[in-house]
Amino acid sequence: MKKHILAPEENRKNVSAELLESYTDTLSQMINCKTVFTHDNNNRAEFEKFYKIIEERFPVLTEKAERLTFGSGCFVYIIHGKNAQKNIMLMSHHDVVDGGDDWNTDPFCATIKDGAMYGRGTIDTKTPLFAELQACEELLKEGYSFDGINLYIGSSNNEELCGDGMVLATQYFKENGIHFEAVFDEGGAITTGMVPSVKEKSAMVAVHEKSRHVYRCIAKKVRKGHGGLNQTSTNTISQMTAFIQEVENSKIYKSDLSSEVRGTFETHAPYMQFPLNIVMGNIKLFAPVIKKVMQKIPQAKPMLSTSIAFTTISGGSEVDPQIAAQEVTATMFLRCVREDDLYKGLEKIKKIASKHGIEIEEVERDYCRPTDYKTPQFRLLESVIDDVFPDVIVAPFLLVAGTDARRFTDVADNIFRFAPIDLDTAQYASVHGANEHIKIQNVGQCVCFYKELIKKISD
Repeated sequence: MKKHILAPEENRKNVSAELLESYTDTLSQMINCKTVFTHDNNNRAEFEKFYKIIEERFPVLTEKAERLTFGSGCFVYIIHGKNAQKNIMLMSHHDVVDGGDDWNTDPFCATIKDGAMYGRGTIDTKTPLFAELQACEELLKEGYSFDGINLYIGSSNNEELCGDGMVLATQYFKENGIHFEAVFDEGGAITTGMVPSVKEKSAMVAVHEKSRHVYRCIAKKVRKGHGGLNQTSTNTISQMTAFIQEVENSKIYKSDLSSEVRGTFETHAPYMQFPLNIVMGNIKLFAPVIKKVMQKIPQAKPMLSTSIAFTTISGGSEVDPQIAAQEVTATMFLRCVREDDLYKGLEKIKKIASKHGIEIEEVERDYCRPTDYKTPQFRLLESVIDDVFPDVIVAPFLLVAGTDARRFTDVADNIFRFAPIDLDTAQYASVHGANEHIKIQNVGQCVCFYKELIKKISD
């Protein structure tokens, strides 16, 4: 990779002070809604207030776009463009996690101080949603035709709880033959210090996320009887614990550098200090050393292989502890980078299970295919980031967290996870933590980003 000459941060695209004040007012009202999703729906009034604000603050979009609703509040706006040949989805969920006690301000009352807005959702992810809606509102007012595309703006009301909002939406898209050329969701951002020895800021675009596979492991008692009179060293509990211990000690999955991880390092290599620039610029040669180092870094280790975690175990009688458990079950949670790797390892796990008399059943498969970061669609996104944020490096990466975007794996060709938010260390730590905040200037840049993205996609 070649080193690009980056412009100063002052060269970023921005909006007028008057527009920024208007943006801040609308975003504040969205932040003030306590859209914390609960299964008993006791925050419904806050969600309704939020939807009312969207209708009032984005009147042209409300009038001209089609609106679909899925489940208890997931919504999708559709702007039908002229001569539409492709479908594009912009996404950001509007539910948030609760506030907590460590805030210096009220988490659900937007507070502006020191050039930033504090409030739950300013980063995760009401600001990106606001910017998507505002960009569309302005383009519609300007008479933009959205020529060549149908633009979808989707927002789930229960993403934080892995809810059914976007699951139902993608079912609808499948049933109606709606396929997307590209989906743009949260997941990456503009950060500093995420890559060792790189001083420049990086726009980290997640082109893949680790999947979620859940299995039920079952040990059943063969010989029945009273636990005190028919003791045996091979009871269901010992079977299960022996199985779990052997799986955890067997090193089922070997570490590897996926194309996404390689892409992160190769892109940043020209900006690294010596000797890391040499090491990361020659990944094939130094792969064993890189993997060894990453294994020792908690944030980096999950990027290397499928992970195994036994999350629950149950069985036996609480009424009479003398009665041996007839059946013991454990939940095995696997998160993989590549599904073929997961299944190869699963065959080894099943052999260990057979030895210990354990049955394994699949409970959930939630896999998202990776997106190739060498496609024209990624290059288009890269060019938009370069236009709005000319001071940052654009790089692909592997997300170890989860997003709603994974739901689109069967109805989209390209899935990108990037929100145009510029995060410093304190902001990064505030996601799902105390004192979440965004720089006011960055709010305007977010709108500029989505307007540029829509225009370039339409070209």
